[in-house]
Amino acid sequence: MFTIICNNDKIWNQLELIDYLVKNQDKTVELDINPEATCLTNLGVYQLLDLFNFKQVSIHTWNPLEAHHKYKIKVKGNNFFFKKITNIPTDWHTWNQTKIFFCLYGRPAAGRLGLAGHLFSKYSQQSLIHFSTNVDDYKFEFDKLLAYDVASMSNSSNLLQHLPLLQSSNDQYSPLEYDFSDKLTELYQSILIDVVGETFVLGTTFFPTEKTTRPMLMKKPFISFASRDHMAYLRQMGFQTFQGFWDEDYDGFEGRDRLIRLYQVIGDITNRPMNELVDMYKEMQPILDHNYNLLMSQSYHKTITKIT
Repeated sequence: MFTIICNNDKIWNQLELIDYLVKNQDKTVELDINPEATCLTNLGVYQLLDLFNFKQVSIHTWNPLEAHHKYKIKVKGNNFFFKKITNIPTDWHTWNQTKIFFCLYGRPAAGRLGLAGHLFSKYSQQSLIHFSTNVDDYKFEFDKLLAYDVASMSNSSNLLQHLPLLQSSNDQYSPLEYDFSDKLTELYQSILIDVVGETFVLGTTFFPTEKTTRPMLMKKPFISFASRDHMAYLRQMGFQTFQGFWDEDYDGFEGRDRLIRLYQVIGDITNRPMNELVDMYKEMQPILDHNYNLLMSQSYHKTITKIT
């Protein structure tokens, strides 16, 4: 089996993949995807495979929406991030009204750079930003961000001078999960809304990570830079989202269009007086309790239906 190492739209080990495919023509080929659920059409995998002849091709993925008429797709199972639950002290399920927004980011993907730069430049007094990437990280997606929005590039440049931007010590991530004993977790008491920058953001995919389950466990609302229909698929699973409190039309878009609409949502929320935000937080408690209880009880729906 060959493991394709990639992000949303780039195969990092493409030369090795091509070498593997050349050597295994007319044979049975097994491919695995790392990270777990990148959209293979968007990544260009099928286009590459079509250049060769194989007896059979099987592709292992965690993306429940992945499908192909020619190549065999093997979905590995249900999303394991939803199975990772932990008890949270009840006094952390509060808001002390210090800040509105929270960014907890590591890898400098374009959407995260855009959102963090936007908050840093325009709403720094209302935001907590933890961005642990170092300025010498070679995987900054500035080219993609520039294609999204020139103004976003300018805001991110301002942020760049302050990276790594740490709210406490560097975040304690293992390869696949967030450590809730991290001091960063206590900061959720200070913020109202988690500005989520998901891992899989392009193409036909749905694989929420700990970035989505963390605000659920902390009983906080969230807006998400993710793949198209991310929030709609969460609702299919039985979770409730926040379309009654702000515009969630951004969920019908990906990439640049999603990012620009998230800027608009952030601006709308920031313009509301504090007493209105406090009332909103009280009104959404049934949703926050529902999502927390659904996750803790593991009683959410395990399957989804592709939205067309």
